[in-house]
Amino acid sequence: MFRHTHVSMLAEAKVDLATIMKRVGHEDTTTTMKIYTHVTNKMKKDAPVQISNLYGNILGKITL
Repeated sequence: MFRHTHVSMLAEAKVDLATIMKRVGHEDTTTTMKIYTHVTNKMKKDAPVQISNLYGNILGKITL
């Protein structure tokens, strides 16, 4: 349980996958991605803000 929480917290903190894998001793990205990482409530909440910060209102400016 602590290992799962640790990896989830690292992912939530936006630590890159290679660093997470090295930290927990994984050699295969599949193990890390499928078993240990998942989308947390904080990640869901932060996603729209991150997209807005990266792209601004670009979608609102597109006209067809």
